[in-house]
Amino acid sequence: MKHIKKIILTGCVCMVSFITSSAKGQIVIETSNTGLVFNVAHNGRVYQSYLGKRLMNPKDYANLKGGVEAYITHGMEDYFEPALHINHADGNSSTLLTYVDHSVTPTDWGSHTVISLADTIYGDKVDMHFDAYDKQNVVKAWTEITNGGKAPVEIEKFASSLLYFDAPSYYLTEYSGDWAREVNPGVQVLKFGKKIVDTKLGTRASLFVSPFFQLGLGAPASENGGDVLVGTLAWTGNFRFCFEVDQNGGLRVISGINPYFSRRTLKKGETFKTPEFIFTLSGDGAGEASRNLHEWARHYQIKDGAGDRMTLLNNWEATYFDFNQDKLLSLIGEAKELGVDMFLLDDGWFGTKYPRESDRQGLGDWVEISDKLPDGIGRLTAEAAK
Repeated sequence: MKHIKKIILTGCVCMVSFITSSAKGQIVIETSNTGLVFNVAHNGRVYQSYLGKRLMNPKDYANLKGGVEAYITHGMEDYFEPALHINHADGNSSTLLTYVDHSVTPTDWGSHTVISLADTIYGDKVDMHFDAYDKQNVVKAWTEITNGGKAPVEIEKFASSLLYFDAPSYYLTEYSGDWAREVNPGVQVLKFGKKIVDTKLGTRASLFVSPFFQLGLGAPASENGGDVLVGTLAWTGNFRFCFEVDQNGGLRVISGINPYFSRRTLKKGETFKTPEFIFTLSGDGAGEASRNLHEWARHYQIKDGAGDRMTLLNNWEATYFDFNQDKLLSLIGEAKELGVDMFLLDDGWFGTKYPRESDRQGLGDWVEISDKLPDGIGRLTAEAAK
């Protein structure tokens, strides 16, 4: 209960944590165009003081003070959405993280920074990781949460990233839809309060909403101009982006696994690593942001992404469900003549009791329809190899 006592004692001056006047240390993360700066305040807590265009003179970062806590925790004096919520064995759900140390390691792509925070009462530890890709102007952020106490704890919220912005206005572009009409952009102005973009569909997480967004700072995101943040989460399950504008007009963006039905128990000494939040900050619109992410993905995320790509012919648009063995063999031969490298057999080839002749029956059998493929898949692969 020591944390609760501390809130009572400092409650009358809780805003001091928001406007810390000086710092005893500064942590600077940079790419070729972006600077992300954290301050270690005299109270031992870490605050994000800057996220924007890289400053020409690194010494100017020292003039940046204040900001919001780098990884807001549940149960303390910040009244907005927390990035971390831990339920301790004694029933207390407050966590106070203070600075332990940090390291910056040069890498082939730029740098890897780790900021270590810990709760001195309960022993919980959070390592904030940042990979800065210098040339591509991309940052990957994730956290590693460790139970440093003596008893198991339950983590209820565990964000990959928390970013803070202070701009005149915020314009969010999200992408939603359904089968055959996916990824439709929708733009809205963010005002005081909370906007959630999330999914609870599990393995079909991206069915109605896509796990990425654009954020226009000061103006709607345009293709070739303006300040735009583009972010995505490297996670195929339930995700959640929380956009919260506070009473001062600042915006917190919290990204990570959806807390819905996601509570996890950490045993003593156990560590949980969150998925990576990947973002780029562009000063020349969404077009530049898109090119940044594409170049980064080709070099660092996609296997052989910088090499030549194989070409593929999918029979679906040519035949839909209406095909037989001879028609497919003909397509394979024509694909070779066109210089295509691969042939993909799409829907409509399987089903014994309920042959798959439309999208209304027969899904999940995986046995060839003998009338369509009398010699099975083997005949197609042999012809493709020939």
